[in-house]
Amino acid sequence: MPKREPAIESAHRREFIGNGWRALLTLLFAGDTASAADATQPDASATTASGPPPPANRLALLVCCGTYPAGKSILPAPKNGRDLEAALRRHGFEVKVENDLDRAAFANSIERFRQRMRALPDDGRTIGLVYFCGHGMQFEGRNYLLPAHVATDDPKAKEKSINLQEEVLAAFPQRYPGLGIAVIDACRDGLSPQEKSSAFNYSTAPTGCIVAFSASAGQVSLSPSDPKQNSFYTGELVRTLNEVGEETPINDIFELTRLRVQQTMSSHALEIIRRLAQRPHITTGQTGVFRLGRRRSGLETRGAEDEAYTRQLALLAPAEIRRAAEEFLRAYPGGKYETQARVALAGADDALRALSSRFVRLSASAFTAARGDELFTEDLRKALRGDKDAAARISEMYRLGSNGLAANALRGEQWLRYSALLGNAIACYELYRRLAEKADPDAEFFGPEAERLGYQPPKGLCASRKSENC
Repeated sequence: MPKREPAIESAHRREFIGNGWRALLTLLFAGDTASAADATQPDASATTASGPPPPANRLALLVCCGTYPAGKSILPAPKNGRDLEAALRRHGFEVKVENDLDRAAFANSIERFRQRMRALPDDGRTIGLVYFCGHGMQFEGRNYLLPAHVATDDPKAKEKSINLQEEVLAAFPQRYPGLGIAVIDACRDGLSPQEKSSAFNYSTAPTGCIVAFSASAGQVSLSPSDPKQNSFYTGELVRTLNEVGEETPINDIFELTRLRVQQTMSSHALEIIRRLAQRPHITTGQTGVFRLGRRRSGLETRGAEDEAYTRQLALLAPAEIRRAAEEFLRAYPGGKYETQARVALAGADDALRALSSRFVRLSASAFTAARGDELFTEDLRKALRGDKDAAARISEMYRLGSNGLAANALRGEQWLRYSALLGNAIACYELYRRLAEKADPDAEFFGPEAERLGYQPPKGLCASRKSENC
């Protein structure tokens, strides 16, 4: 496979960002006024006790670690915790906030959360959320969360940290329909400039879980050096949660937050912010539809807005979804389904871009001819609105001949290609391996694309069309 300049940061580049740019950002932000997210979001600490008593089936643990050695403290961490606590309480969560935990206290908090989650009934209504603000890293493909007072360059940082996959996500039941949510507002660059990954660093959420990262693999997550401001990601998440009035799918809340972070940073007045703009990353396992916001009364009459939204939900062609979402936003600006319509529009745009690629080869018949089971239908609706993980699951259904579908290797590969072009790095690498075995020249595209998206295979992408074992 020919050489191609990778878009992800090299280890040397990450070290440069982690030291020089952080110092410069400190100077730039020190005298700044409110950030774009904070300008519209007042300090919510005074309202954390307001609202009705939380139902027993919505639990949240917020771990905010702001105190770190070597001038790397995260000053917005306490405000992030206060504001997110208030926003979640408005949606009926019982919230526990923990600040500056060491590893033992962090592990104990996760264990207490796990026990409470397991004690709740398996009724398809339980929502658990764990939020972490602090420093994070990846080592041998695994995500680690650094407790307070642990230096990012500590040679034993991994042993002193919490493993996201094996400790945090394990606290959730991981069953359909879910729902467990992990929100990680932390950097995802390497443990050291000398790190040589030997496993995956791009992961997918288990069944019943959503994992929302403030940055993509290999990126730093930026925060102002001002305790009166939120970090970029948490500020936008809080703003989105506070704007939700009517029932809104949780997935859409995180998608809108992602879009807002990208817009805020890409249009920021400071050139350095635009250059280092983080790309929030969301990965979803197979979950049911969970909503936040005011529940609709059974006595309310359905109006034209409700009917228009319902029609948009039933569509299965990205071009039609896009057109319907645009028409909806024109007809009902600021309406109760605005968040859902904006997310559907952005997802349809992503889907159309992927489908227009010569590497996908997925025809319109794939959207209408299949008659799978309920889980397939649910994932089909998500995939055609740009959900890369749902597209990968459909690929696997075709490969195995499961969920009411007949086994179809060609259709499975087509859906895997679609997932890859939507940004699924694991799908990219799996395609690289399969296509390289067949000496298919498309392998030369999907290999570098996997790297660009932050995937680090066990032995690196090979320079020839064989497999990883070369």
